[in-house]
Amino acid sequence: MKHPVLRSARFVSLGLAALLTSALCSSIALAEEEGVFIETVNRSSGLTGEAPTEEVSETFVAHGKMKVASMDPNGTDMILDPATGDMTFMNNAVKEYYSINAKSMMEGMSKPGMDQMRAMMEQTKVTVEATDETREINGWNCRKYLVAKTGMMEIEQEIWATEDVDLDLDRYTDLMSLSGPDGLLGDSEAGRAQRAEMEKIKGYPILTKSKMQLMGTNMESETEVRVIRREPMAASLFEVPADYKAREMNMPGAPSANSAPAGHP
Repeated sequence: MKHPVLRSARFVSLGLAALLTSALCSSIALAEEEGVFIETVNRSSGLTGEAPTEEVSETFVAHGKMKVASMDPNGTDMILDPATGDMTFMNNAVKEYYSINAKSMMEGMSKPGMDQMRAMMEQTKVTVEATDETREINGWNCRKYLVAKTGMMEIEQEIWATEDVDLDLDRYTDLMSLSGPDGLLGDSEAGRAQRAEMEKIKGYPILTKSKMQLMGTNMESETEVRVIRREPMAASLFEVPADYKAREMNMPGAPSANSAPAGHP
Protein backbone atom coordinates (compact mmCIF):
# COMPACT_ATOMS: atom_id res chain seq x y z
CA MET A 1 0.00 0.00 0.00
CA LYS A 2 1.26 3.47 -0.90
CA HIS A 3 2.07 5.90 1.87
CA PRO A 4 -0.86 8.31 2.54
CA VAL A 5 1.30 11.35 1.75
CA LEU A 6 2.44 9.87 -1.57
CA ARG A 7 -1.13 8.90 -2.39
CA SER A 8 -2.32 12.44 -1.61
CA ALA A 9 0.42 13.98 -3.75
CA ARG A 10 -0.58 11.71 -6.65
CA PHE A 11 -4.23 12.79 -6.35
CA VAL A 12 -3.19 16.47 -6.34
CA SER A 13 -1.02 15.88 -9.41
CA LEU A 14 -3.86 14.15 -11.25
CA GLY A 15 -6.24 16.94 -10.27
CA LEU A 16 -3.89 19.61 -11.60
CA ALA A 17 -3.45 17.65 -14.82
CA ALA A 18 -7.22 17.42 -15.23
CA LEU A 19 -7.60 21.15 -14.62
CA LEU A 20 -4.87 21.97 -17.13
CA THR A 21 -6.45 19.66 -19.72
CA SER A 22 -9.83 21.24 -19.10
CA ALA A 23 -8.40 24.75 -19.45
CA LEU A 24 -6.58 23.80 -22.65
CA CYS A 25 -9.71 22.30 -24.16
CA SER A 26 -11.70 25.39 -23.18
CA SER A 27 -9.16 27.71 -24.82
CA ILE A 28 -9.23 25.60 -27.99
CA ALA A 29 -13.02 25.70 -27.99
CA LEU A 30 -13.01 29.46 -27.58
CA ALA A 31 -10.49 29.83 -30.41
CA GLU A 32 -12.63 27.77 -32.80
CA GLU A 33 -16.06 28.40 -34.22
CA GLU A 34 -18.18 26.51 -36.70
CA GLY A 35 -17.86 28.32 -39.99
CA VAL A 36 -18.69 27.92 -43.66
CA PHE A 37 -16.18 26.60 -46.20
CA ILE A 38 -16.74 27.28 -49.92
CA GLU A 39 -14.67 26.02 -52.84
CA THR A 40 -15.04 28.05 -56.03
CA VAL A 41 -13.67 27.71 -59.57
CA ASN A 42 -13.04 31.03 -61.33
CA ARG A 43 -12.66 31.02 -65.11
CA SER A 44 -12.00 33.99 -67.41
CA SER A 45 -11.31 34.64 -71.09
CA GLY A 46 -11.30 37.47 -73.59
CA LEU A 47 -8.44 39.55 -72.20
CA THR A 48 -6.26 40.72 -75.09
CA GLY A 49 -3.10 38.66 -75.47
CA GLU A 50 -3.97 36.33 -72.60
CA ALA A 51 -5.08 32.70 -72.70
CA PRO A 52 -8.21 31.62 -70.81
CA THR A 53 -7.50 31.09 -67.12
CA GLU A 54 -8.92 28.84 -64.42
CA GLU A 55 -8.23 29.32 -60.73
CA VAL A 56 -9.58 27.62 -57.64
CA SER A 57 -10.17 29.64 -54.49
CA GLU A 58 -11.23 28.66 -50.98
CA THR A 59 -13.46 30.86 -48.84
CA PHE A 60 -13.73 30.66 -45.05
CA VAL A 61 -16.46 32.47 -43.11
CA ALA A 62 -16.42 32.57 -39.28
CA HIS A 63 -15.70 34.88 -36.32
CA GLY A 64 -17.50 37.70 -38.18
CA LYS A 65 -14.91 37.68 -40.98
CA MET A 66 -14.42 36.22 -44.42
CA LYS A 67 -11.15 35.01 -45.93
CA VAL A 68 -10.71 34.25 -49.62
CA ALA A 69 -7.55 32.21 -50.24
CA SER A 70 -6.02 31.42 -53.62
CA MET A 71 -4.93 27.82 -54.17
CA ASP A 72 -1.84 29.25 -55.89
CA PRO A 73 0.89 29.28 -53.18
CA ASN A 74 2.18 32.53 -54.70
CA GLY A 75 -1.27 34.07 -55.00
CA THR A 76 -3.00 36.80 -53.02
CA ASP A 77 -5.38 36.17 -50.11
CA MET A 78 -7.99 38.59 -48.80
CA ILE A 79 -9.61 39.05 -45.37
CA LEU A 80 -12.80 41.12 -44.98
CA ASP A 81 -14.04 42.45 -41.63
CA PRO A 82 -17.42 44.20 -42.02
CA ALA A 83 -17.43 45.23 -38.34
CA THR A 84 -14.40 47.49 -38.83
CA GLY A 85 -14.61 48.01 -42.59
CA ASP A 86 -11.08 46.62 -43.01
CA MET A 87 -10.02 44.81 -46.18
CA THR A 88 -6.62 43.13 -45.87
CA PHE A 89 -4.67 41.74 -48.84
CA MET A 90 -1.79 39.30 -48.35
CA ASN A 91 0.80 38.66 -51.07
CA ASN A 92 1.97 35.14 -50.28
CA ALA A 93 4.83 35.21 -52.80
CA VAL A 94 6.72 37.95 -50.93
CA LYS A 95 5.01 37.61 -47.50
CA GLU A 96 3.67 41.16 -47.46
CA TYR A 97 0.27 42.62 -46.68
CA TYR A 98 -1.61 45.88 -46.76
CA SER A 99 -4.97 46.98 -45.39
CA ILE A 100 -7.66 49.33 -46.63
CA ASN A 101 -10.45 50.70 -44.48
CA ALA A 102 -13.51 51.30 -46.65
CA LYS A 103 -14.89 54.07 -44.43
CA SER A 104 -11.56 55.88 -44.17
CA MET A 105 -11.01 55.49 -47.89
CA MET A 106 -14.33 57.16 -48.66
CA GLU A 107 -13.72 59.89 -46.09
CA GLY A 108 -10.27 60.50 -47.54
CA MET A 109 -11.57 61.08 -51.04
CA SER A 110 -12.18 64.64 -52.13
CA LYS A 111 -15.82 65.69 -52.35
CA PRO A 112 -15.62 66.24 -56.13
CA GLY A 113 -14.06 62.79 -56.51
CA MET A 114 -16.76 61.19 -54.35
CA ASP A 115 -19.53 63.00 -56.21
CA GLN A 116 -18.12 61.92 -59.57
CA MET A 117 -17.81 58.28 -58.55
CA ARG A 118 -21.28 58.31 -56.97
CA ALA A 119 -22.77 59.82 -60.12
CA MET A 120 -21.18 57.09 -62.22
CA MET A 121 -22.54 54.37 -59.95
CA GLU A 122 -26.00 55.96 -59.99
CA GLN A 123 -26.06 55.60 -63.76
CA THR A 124 -25.94 51.82 -63.44
CA LYS A 125 -29.32 50.27 -64.19
CA VAL A 126 -29.96 46.71 -63.08
CA THR A 127 -32.71 44.39 -64.31
CA VAL A 128 -33.29 40.82 -63.16
CA GLU A 129 -35.51 38.31 -64.92
CA ALA A 130 -36.40 35.04 -63.19
CA THR A 131 -36.89 32.15 -65.63
CA ASP A 132 -38.65 28.81 -65.27
CA GLU A 133 -35.48 26.98 -66.32
CA THR A 134 -34.01 24.74 -63.62
CA ARG A 135 -31.14 22.25 -63.42
CA GLU A 136 -29.03 20.45 -60.87
CA ILE A 137 -25.51 21.82 -60.46
CA ASN A 138 -23.01 20.06 -58.19
CA GLY A 139 -25.87 18.48 -56.22
CA TRP A 140 -27.96 21.65 -55.76
CA ASN A 141 -31.30 22.39 -57.43
CA CYS A 142 -30.84 25.73 -59.20
CA ARG A 143 -33.01 28.25 -61.04
CA LYS A 144 -31.76 30.43 -63.87
CA TYR A 145 -31.87 34.22 -63.64
CA LEU A 146 -30.92 36.70 -66.36
CA VAL A 147 -29.27 39.90 -65.17
CA ALA A 148 -28.44 43.00 -67.21
CA LYS A 149 -26.37 45.92 -65.93
CA THR A 150 -25.96 49.06 -68.01
CA GLY A 151 -24.20 52.32 -67.25
CA MET A 152 -20.43 52.58 -66.74
CA MET A 153 -20.13 49.27 -68.59
CA GLU A 154 -22.42 46.74 -70.22
CA ILE A 155 -22.73 43.47 -68.30
CA GLU A 156 -24.91 40.47 -69.01
CA GLN A 157 -25.11 37.67 -66.47
CA GLU A 158 -26.63 34.22 -66.32
CA ILE A 159 -27.00 33.27 -62.67
CA TRP A 160 -28.04 29.84 -61.43
CA ALA A 161 -29.07 30.16 -57.76
CA THR A 162 -30.21 27.57 -55.24
CA GLU A 163 -32.45 27.76 -52.21
CA ASP A 164 -31.08 24.42 -50.98
CA VAL A 165 -28.50 26.21 -48.81
CA ASP A 166 -29.11 28.94 -46.24
CA LEU A 167 -26.19 31.26 -46.85
CA ASP A 168 -26.06 35.07 -46.87
CA LEU A 169 -22.73 36.76 -47.57
CA ASP A 170 -24.18 40.14 -48.56
CA ARG A 171 -22.39 42.10 -45.85
CA TYR A 172 -19.05 40.83 -47.15
CA THR A 173 -19.78 41.42 -50.84
CA ASP A 174 -21.26 44.83 -49.97
CA LEU A 175 -18.01 45.79 -48.24
CA MET A 176 -15.92 44.57 -51.17
CA SER A 177 -17.95 46.46 -53.79
CA LEU A 178 -18.96 49.47 -51.62
CA SER A 179 -22.49 48.92 -52.91
CA GLY A 180 -24.41 48.24 -49.69
CA PRO A 181 -26.40 50.65 -47.48
CA ASP A 182 -23.11 51.97 -46.04
CA GLY A 183 -21.44 52.24 -49.45
CA LEU A 184 -21.10 55.05 -51.95
CA LEU A 185 -24.77 55.09 -52.92
CA GLY A 186 -25.96 54.55 -49.35
CA ASP A 187 -29.71 54.84 -48.93
CA SER A 188 -30.16 56.80 -52.16
CA GLU A 189 -32.96 56.07 -54.59
CA ALA A 190 -30.48 54.55 -57.07
CA GLY A 191 -28.93 52.37 -54.38
CA ARG A 192 -32.28 51.09 -53.16
CA ALA A 193 -33.42 50.37 -56.72
CA GLN A 194 -30.28 48.36 -57.53
CA ARG A 195 -30.48 46.31 -54.33
CA ALA A 196 -34.22 45.67 -54.74
CA GLU A 197 -33.66 44.34 -58.24
CA MET A 198 -30.86 41.98 -57.13
CA GLU A 199 -33.09 40.69 -54.31
CA LYS A 200 -35.25 39.08 -56.99
CA ILE A 201 -32.57 36.38 -57.12
CA LYS A 202 -33.75 33.81 -54.61
CA GLY A 203 -31.11 31.76 -52.88
CA TYR A 204 -27.35 31.56 -53.26
CA PRO A 205 -25.64 31.75 -56.69
CA ILE A 206 -23.89 28.49 -57.59
CA LEU A 207 -22.97 29.28 -61.20
CA THR A 208 -22.53 32.80 -62.57
CA LYS A 209 -21.63 33.46 -66.20
CA SER A 210 -20.77 37.07 -67.05
CA LYS A 211 -20.13 38.89 -70.32
CA MET A 212 -18.73 42.41 -70.14
CA GLN A 213 -17.74 45.09 -72.60
CA LEU A 214 -15.00 47.43 -71.42
CA MET A 215 -13.21 49.92 -73.67
CA GLY A 216 -13.99 47.93 -76.80
CA THR A 217 -12.89 44.60 -75.28
CA ASN A 218 -15.28 41.73 -74.68
CA MET A 219 -14.52 39.73 -71.56
CA GLU A 220 -16.18 36.62 -70.20
CA SER A 221 -15.93 35.11 -66.74
CA GLU A 222 -17.51 32.20 -64.93
CA THR A 223 -17.73 31.48 -61.23
CA GLU A 224 -18.80 28.00 -60.12
CA VAL A 225 -19.26 26.88 -56.52
CA ARG A 226 -18.27 23.23 -56.13
CA VAL A 227 -18.34 22.72 -52.36
CA ILE A 228 -20.21 24.27 -49.43
CA ARG A 229 -19.83 22.72 -45.98
CA ARG A 230 -19.73 23.66 -42.32
CA GLU A 231 -16.61 22.95 -40.27
CA PRO A 232 -14.72 24.28 -37.21
CA MET A 233 -12.42 27.21 -37.94
CA ALA A 234 -9.71 28.73 -35.76
CA ALA A 235 -9.72 32.49 -35.19
CA SER A 236 -6.05 32.55 -36.24
CA LEU A 237 -7.13 31.61 -39.77
CA PHE A 238 -8.42 35.18 -40.15
CA GLU A 239 -5.23 36.86 -38.95
CA VAL A 240 -2.17 38.00 -40.90
CA PRO A 241 0.79 35.60 -40.29
CA ALA A 242 3.37 37.03 -37.90
CA ASP A 243 6.18 36.84 -40.48
CA TYR A 244 4.33 39.00 -43.05
CA LYS A 245 5.48 42.62 -43.39
CA ALA A 246 3.17 45.59 -43.91
CA ARG A 247 3.57 47.69 -47.04
CA GLU A 248 1.91 50.67 -48.67
CA MET A 249 -1.42 50.22 -50.42
CA ASN A 250 -1.22 49.14 -54.06
CA MET A 251 -4.68 48.49 -55.45
CA PRO A 252 -3.63 46.69 -58.68
CA GLY A 253 -2.37 43.77 -56.58
CA ALA A 254 -5.71 43.23 -54.89
CA PRO A 255 -7.93 40.29 -55.82
CA SER A 256 -11.20 41.15 -57.52
CA ALA A 257 -14.72 40.30 -56.45
CA ASN A 258 -14.59 37.44 -58.96
CA SER A 259 -12.16 35.63 -56.66
CA ALA A 260 -14.82 35.41 -53.97
CA PRO A 261 -18.13 33.56 -53.90
CA ALA A 262 -20.71 35.32 -55.99
CA GLY A 263 -23.16 36.24 -53.24
CA HIS A 264 -25.57 38.68 -54.81
CA PRO A 265 -23.34 40.42 -57.37
